[in-house]
Amino acid sequence: MKKGERIRLRFVFGALGCVPVFLAGWLGWLQVGQRGQILRDGKAPLRLVAATADRQAEAVEVMPQPRGSIVDRHGSVLAVDCEVYDVRARISVPAKEGKSCAALRSWLAEVADDFARAMVADTSLSDRGESQRLYRERFRGSLAKAFRTDRLPADGPVPADQPRVADVRIAGAVDVLAVVDALREVGERRGSVSMHFLRSWQRSYPERESTYGIVGHVDSRWTVDEAGAVPKLTTFGACGLEALAALLPDEAVTRTSLRDGKGLTYFRAPVDAVARPNVVHSTLDIDLQRIAVRELAAQAEAGAREGKVTIPQWGALILVEMATGDVLAAASWHRDGKHPEAAAFTPYQMLYEPGSIVKPLVFAYALEAGALDWSHSFDCAPGSSDYRERIGSVGNRVVRDDHACGVLTPHGILVNSSNIGASYVGLQLEREQWHDYMRFYGFGAPLNLHVPFESRGGAEKSFDPSIPVRSFRRNSAISFSFGYEMHVTAMHIARAYLRLFRGASADLRLCRGVDVDGTWLPVPTDPGGGAKFRPDVVDAVREAMVDVVSDDPHATGAVMHGRMLKELGVDLHGVIAGKTGTAASRVGLRGGGKMEVRNASFVGFLPAHDPRWLAVCVLQKDDRARFYGGSYAAPPAVRLLLQTQSLEERRMLQREPQVGAGGQTRTASGSPGDSGWSR
Repeated sequence: MKKGERIRLRFVFGALGCVPVFLAGWLGWLQVGQRGQILRDGKAPLRLVAATADRQAEAVEVMPQPRGSIVDRHGSVLAVDCEVYDVRARISVPAKEGKSCAALRSWLAEVADDFARAMVADTSLSDRGESQRLYRERFRGSLAKAFRTDRLPADGPVPADQPRVADVRIAGAVDVLAVVDALREVGERRGSVSMHFLRSWQRSYPERESTYGIVGHVDSRWTVDEAGAVPKLTTFGACGLEALAALLPDEAVTRTSLRDGKGLTYFRAPVDAVARPNVVHSTLDIDLQRIAVRELAAQAEAGAREGKVTIPQWGALILVEMATGDVLAAASWHRDGKHPEAAAFTPYQMLYEPGSIVKPLVFAYALEAGALDWSHSFDCAPGSSDYRERIGSVGNRVVRDDHACGVLTPHGILVNSSNIGASYVGLQLEREQWHDYMRFYGFGAPLNLHVPFESRGGAEKSFDPSIPVRSFRRNSAISFSFGYEMHVTAMHIARAYLRLFRGASADLRLCRGVDVDGTWLPVPTDPGGGAKFRPDVVDAVREAMVDVVSDDPHATGAVMHGRMLKELGVDLHGVIAGKTGTAASRVGLRGGGKMEVRNASFVGFLPAHDPRWLAVCVLQKDDRARFYGGSYAAPPAVRLLLQTQSLEERRMLQREPQVGAGGQTRTASGSPGDSGWSR
């Protein structure tokens, strides 16, 4: 081969070798160097005008962590995070469909119809046809707005500046898998529609109607600081158990995705660092909670059904396990049927004057302090020498009873609920002792339930040093004796009786413990320390409360005893012990002025001679009609106690081992932890 030919061949092969290098460099320049320009239209959503090539970009998405769950004492779910999806679609108009305005509108209508059909893939919809029609109208409107088709002529070529790509939000909080699959199929069938499913969480309350106030509710929103940093999930409006710190998630987690210059996501990395959500184990028993809600509502609404004026304004009913202080049930009722967002839960938020249900507490304290002789008899007649000497000597204060009582021992005073007799006992206590009485029972002190909006109550003004002792004796010492001049919640009363039987360190408990990443962290119960009443003091007061619930015509629980005997065929004497209370008060109104209200309350426990469960019920109305604790507040509390015992007996039978063939045993079906037959 000649020298000239060799030179020409080398030049040709060299030029050919430069072609791949040039193409690689050119493509790299197009891929990386050229960037799309982001434009923002005042009436259209954000759109991307692609340059001569796609670009690769990494995007970081922020999403919340699961909040955690709340369960009852047996593991039934009360609040949980459900996985949901925020669905978006990146829609690109095909070249063929984007030539004429009529073709563009027709194609967009078809896409909207596809989305509408996918959204009604939920078979639980009662009227799928109507739902599909509404979805179709909604999607056609959103696509028309995104692609600005309202500005286009009826037909003719599509203008050059017409948007060809749009990002449209299809739905939020989609939790039906059939809908997710149907939407995903739309994207697979239409190559120009790219579906994106962004995972998030939605709070669900399976027992919302029964647990609204005690479990609470929560509203979470994304917030961004002034510097525009990474958004944070901020919780608003949390109340009840939802406000516990154990349910507040840490910083939001992130996940990474890769997007091209047209905004299409073609790779998504897995979510990073999603922590295992905590589980709060409440003390509630959902079966008992349902019973409490039902019984309270039935009693509160009974007056309306019977055409009476004794319709309460609000009510509360709680059930406590005496051995632990666990709140097993807490029901709330409002006359308007609605729960205000900030003050929804009557058992620990609504204050009232308790009336005579505090008398056993007063007598126990006075007996323990040596200010009361249990065998002494008092003449409780208004014009007696005892009355003139004990009550008349402190001033012109008038104390009355609902019925003539005569000569009574402390036991009889509690059974008859004599205000005059209670005043005799209260006047035996000094102001410092009354102050200690309030501290011992926890009146005016926090409930330590660790939930927001707890009311403290109390009677702090009565102990102001500027108030003369004589004035204190004439007013507060007498009023305290039968539950006036002090304000409490139903849970304050429950805690006070818990301390009567268990000591000053006893407290109520709403949370048994928290499961944190598989580690059980229990909430401690009463360790057994603190001052306690002598056993003979507790027994004396308890026996008087046993006789309150009897057929004695002078007992304040006689009406309720007769009603339960007639309705249920149960003789409650010796089965349930309790104390009734009735108080007439004046409460302030928001707009000024005062309104007269009546409070009917009852506290009872079962079994009567060895208390295991304690129930407190209070109903308040705002008119002058007669409204007594024994007639109105006692029945729902008694029914709750009886059904609690019945439910426990059924559960005990389920847990008892049954003997099978060959000496095998197993627990009855339905018992927790049943693993079948065993030797």
